[in-house]
Amino acid sequence: MGCGSSSTANSVADGYPSTTSTSKTQLGSVDLGPAGFNKYTNDMARLSVADSVATSSMAGGWISPLNEGDTKEHEDLQFICNTDVTLEWLYQRITEKFKCPNEPEPQWIAERLNTISDKDLDQTTVLRVTFGWENEEEEKLPKSIILKICVQQSQDVTDDMKLAQRMFLKECNVYEWLSKQKKIVVPQIYVIKKHPTEAGNGVIIMEDMAEHGHAGQLAEGLSVEAVRGLLQIFAQIHATSMKTDKWTTMIAPNSPFFYKQTVQFAKTTLDNWPDFDPNKIQMFSKFLTQEYLSNTESETCEQLNVPQCLVHGNPAPNSCFFNGNEQVEAIIDWTHTHPGCYAEDVAKAICWNLSPQQRHEQLIRLLEHYHFHLIKNLGSPNDALDIDQVKKAYNIFLPVAAVKFLLFLPEKLEDHDAAIMERATSLITDALVVSSQTHQEEKPEVKQSDSRRESQQLSHRILT
Repeated sequence: MGCGSSSTANSVADGYPSTTSTSKTQLGSVDLGPAGFNKYTNDMARLSVADSVATSSMAGGWISPLNEGDTKEHEDLQFICNTDVTLEWLYQRITEKFKCPNEPEPQWIAERLNTISDKDLDQTTVLRVTFGWENEEEEKLPKSIILKICVQQSQDVTDDMKLAQRMFLKECNVYEWLSKQKKIVVPQIYVIKKHPTEAGNGVIIMEDMAEHGHAGQLAEGLSVEAVRGLLQIFAQIHATSMKTDKWTTMIAPNSPFFYKQTVQFAKTTLDNWPDFDPNKIQMFSKFLTQEYLSNTESETCEQLNVPQCLVHGNPAPNSCFFNGNEQVEAIIDWTHTHPGCYAEDVAKAICWNLSPQQRHEQLIRLLEHYHFHLIKNLGSPNDALDIDQVKKAYNIFLPVAAVKFLLFLPEKLEDHDAAIMERATSLITDALVVSSQTHQEEKPEVKQSDSRRESQQLSHRILT
């Protein structure tokens, strides 16, 4: 989940709220400030009812939501979309970052860009804040920024909240590390507050990539050319992280609870899938265990004798921004990141983003494209990373990609987009085919049944 994953646009609010964080007033056509700001905000994609504030009293720092007995100074603060982030605090951080201490406090529009469901394990709130700076000639200041805010704190911390906090911390650490690497396409990070405190939750303030491109959409998927570009970027990130272990102390493996939740959601989706072949579900159930997912992601590097790398883990279309030429402008949403095998990102990037026909027709070319750029970025050949090993590693992670794609499906499957359902159905079938082929290769002495022979023939057509 991130600034690329958005809910359907609703009505837009405009006007001047009261001094409390929970007030929302409907917006009209009020003048929003400097010339051009009104047009800019009107042209933006409105994703939800949003808070909009004009000039407000100055009071810096992180504070908790208002309680009875708070001082008048606290009552004057403007809280953004029912979070504990104040516009005053954000104004101070932005003007400090861009060294514009004399810039008057601007007018603002804050928009919530996502709705959080149970399947969003990171539970992160994503907001866009658009500014109407008074000094138009001050080009250094951003027109808008993205806020990612960690899950709200409470006295009774649940396992879900602990998981969300760990995932948020990993994303903070990844952005810190990647920002130091050359030519890695991630948003510019302005401010990171990693750890929640009594004064407020963790938060990331980052560049708004919507100013430079567009995010992909899950239902539409990506073009083959866009996936090629995404694989090229992953080859760069994987190779960079293979050549050093400095990042490994910052990025923890996924926790057992992460796998428990993933399996639970995937099973629920299959249980609610009308008219799906029960025999396939039964065969696919061997992949729906914590042990299978955890062992595949943590042990494959050792099995294949390849170095571990930084895995993104969630390369869905809305985790990527593209320009008009379908070139990757940035990869976002690193909450699922962990140390692991390069093939996890490769399998997910191909399986999640292409139609079954595109995937079957382009698979080998895409794997060769990734392999070429991986070796190019590593600087030297590696026998354990030849193209045959890349194909083998892809096959290992195909079932993992199929399992985790189920989390994109809603509870009411009959209402979902046909293209997404087709992708999910094909991935389950192909995972079973590849598993059958692998099983037969490991036990050649076993006499094959007609059905298994048919599965191998289908697998051979898909994967060679």
